[in-house]
Amino acid sequence: MNRGGTFLSRTIARTSSFTPPHLCPFHRSARLSSSPASNLPPSTPATTSAIPTSKPKYLARTTKRQSRITTKESNSNSLPSAGTLVTHLTDLPGKQHKTVFQGADGEQRLARFIRLHTALQNPKDLEPLWDAYHEIRKYKQDMDLLSSEVFRLLIIHFKDSSSAYKTFNWDKRAWEQKWASRIVTVLVDKRKCRPRPSRWDSSDLMSALNRLQRFEESLHEMNRLLSGGQGIDPILLSHAVRAWGGLGRLDKALEAIEDAKTRFDIKPSEFTLGYLIQQFLLAGNKPSALALWRELRESPMEDVQTANGLLRACVKVRDSGFAQTVYDSLGHLRIEATVDTLNMMLQLAVADLQFTDDRIQFLETINNKVATSDRPVFDQSMLDSILVGFSKKGDIEGAILVNQLMRKHGFTPSTQQHNVILHGYVRLDKMDKAIDWFQQMRRDGISPDRTSYLLLIEAYTQKRMPREAEALFRQLIVDGIEPDLSVCNSLLLAYEQGRMNRRCLQLYRNMFRDRVGLDGFSFSCMFNAVFHNDKAIREGGEGLHAQGSILDNPVFMRKIGEPIGISKDYSEQRFITLDNDSSNILTKDDSQQDLQRYSSTHRQKFLFDQVTSRTVSLEPRTLFRDMVIVGIQPSRTLYGNILRAFLSQSDFAGAAVALRTLLDYYLLKPSPKMNAIVVNWVCQELERRDPGNRESAGTLAELSKLISGLGRARGLVDILEKVAKNETIQDSTSEHHEEVDRKEKRRSRFPEDNKGALEVAKMEMGGDIVDLCARGVPSGSSRSRTRNGQVQLDLQDFEHWFKTYSHRRSRRTTTGDQGKEPENSDA
Repeated sequence: MNRGGTFLSRTIARTSSFTPPHLCPFHRSARLSSSPASNLPPSTPATTSAIPTSKPKYLARTTKRQSRITTKESNSNSLPSAGTLVTHLTDLPGKQHKTVFQGADGEQRLARFIRLHTALQNPKDLEPLWDAYHEIRKYKQDMDLLSSEVFRLLIIHFKDSSSAYKTFNWDKRAWEQKWASRIVTVLVDKRKCRPRPSRWDSSDLMSALNRLQRFEESLHEMNRLLSGGQGIDPILLSHAVRAWGGLGRLDKALEAIEDAKTRFDIKPSEFTLGYLIQQFLLAGNKPSALALWRELRESPMEDVQTANGLLRACVKVRDSGFAQTVYDSLGHLRIEATVDTLNMMLQLAVADLQFTDDRIQFLETINNKVATSDRPVFDQSMLDSILVGFSKKGDIEGAILVNQLMRKHGFTPSTQQHNVILHGYVRLDKMDKAIDWFQQMRRDGISPDRTSYLLLIEAYTQKRMPREAEALFRQLIVDGIEPDLSVCNSLLLAYEQGRMNRRCLQLYRNMFRDRVGLDGFSFSCMFNAVFHNDKAIREGGEGLHAQGSILDNPVFMRKIGEPIGISKDYSEQRFITLDNDSSNILTKDDSQQDLQRYSSTHRQKFLFDQVTSRTVSLEPRTLFRDMVIVGIQPSRTLYGNILRAFLSQSDFAGAAVALRTLLDYYLLKPSPKMNAIVVNWVCQELERRDPGNRESAGTLAELSKLISGLGRARGLVDILEKVAKNETIQDSTSEHHEEVDRKEKRRSRFPEDNKGALEVAKMEMGGDIVDLCARGVPSGSSRSRTRNGQVQLDLQDFEHWFKTYSHRRSRRTTTGDQGKEPENSDA
């Protein structure tokens, strides 16, 4: 027997004395459940560390105050009095309510405080609470009145909401980042009103910044604590270690641990050491992982979830040796293994199988255990783990055998288990077999869910096959499944890559209208579609090679539209044949096959929800305005695509407004890629405007002005504004003049009376909604971003710019008077 069989025999042998935690009378579940950080997968770069069970005094007062508010107000249906608001929401005595809510401004403040007080009574629905707080934070006097307990209560509610994943459209990570960003906002506001933050505030701030992957700011907060002479505790040390781990600097994480031991006599918790071991395993540094494991074992380790986190890392890197070391140490440490522990060990056993005979022996052993053992550990969850292991390994045949083994023992396979096999085919790029398995799912009565369609749509998008992706999207709607943001973004990318700009625009407008959701990826696809619009027009037809927009493949359409059969119940039978019975087919009315407009039950709330979109074509200005309406914080990669879209349309005024909005509204700094995009297009524009004139002193000075402008963030804006103001320069060719007039008529929809090109562009791009020159709500933290700081330059890009100017000068020199070079050619 090979190594895989030996590893399997050890794992199965340990299960003879295994007792599930919920059946053990001495299980320490209550104590172990107080460490949520170890429950997260090892791939998560930054998480919230363990929180002590004892609460600080002011937190106890906050909880007592909240219960007092709830008890008092539940006995009365009337609105709270002004004295009650002052007592519970501020640090002022209740008798001063007359001075606080006096006058017209006081009445408006009273309405805002009543809204906040009412929202605090229902912590289960936190969106009204955030809206009420967001309204108050617009007024500095209102923020100064709020007490520290109110800020603390907001943070507690937002932390609870970030851990309770109850969303319908967004994935878990996006949900956590949403509430983490709000926690950062509250803590930054509190710091402005209360300059001396507590250690708990610093801990929550570092945790939220780590969730947002803003690791530099998290470490900046740690440096602020150390420079202020404040001590640290194991929780703050854990946040610092996770920040260094998120940056990939595990050496700095070890230095932080040693420094904490030396200066503050603080030992890292088992969760901190467990996180470091996972990161070293994922980085392939097994010696360092073993050294930390010996330190962790001597601590001693007490939580089984720490061991499970290590096993997850072992499963990811397929290190069965280290996993066996951890698994064998559990008995010595008196830690009871869980069902998850056994499942991960079985996944590693599957990964070690190398031959068909080993797989047969492994499945026979599992079959005998399930058939003869009365222990609840050998249930469907164990078979699920084995099925996942075979699928990740690429052994789809073994995964299908496990699926049949479930039916043999009376377990009805679910849609999720069929999706695991479907995902295995997709990973192997066997799309024909994936579609056949999708058809077999429907025949067996297994209704595909949104994940099933998403796997196939994403696969066909990566293969640049937008018509197959569109056919699957239509079938998803026919099945009555509501498309979410991930599905729509995948189809949007398929349309954009296939140059199907008409369909791309149609899908985008439906997403905006139905509030399915829009994020940075959606707008990146749309601005890329604007950039490639000329190519799509030149190719003719809809899509690449003018293949049309409708899929002409009846076999594919028949497979994905297979009627869903009658589901079988295997709970009463112990043995079935492995052949699929396709005779039980549920007929479906042909009228249901018509493509119906999907109705979004849950609407995403935009920042300016009442403002309508003006996008009726692939116009970069209206798309930028939609981005302001939605209220997302664009990344610098997205902004590079935005600048390309504007400059490809020769809209230098729009590019200048977009770049100024980047600096003033979003508080982001230009990247080297943005420098390359702007300068390349500016060089091309200057060459296009003045192709045949002789060399002049003004022309020679353009390069030096361009380079000097790149030394600061405002330099790019100045360059674009200069080109935009000279956009109406007369050209010698009439063709250029007609092209400029055509683009100007297409862009300008506002009267230009007493308005320049920049002002018109600003109004068309969202200036009629919000001031784009002031800091906006979706802006990032200003602590690490400056509005006019130095800009990093790329040497390769600079060389390209220099070659562009050199080529321009050489052309002008050859067209001069008998090839004579100008006197200042060496300038």
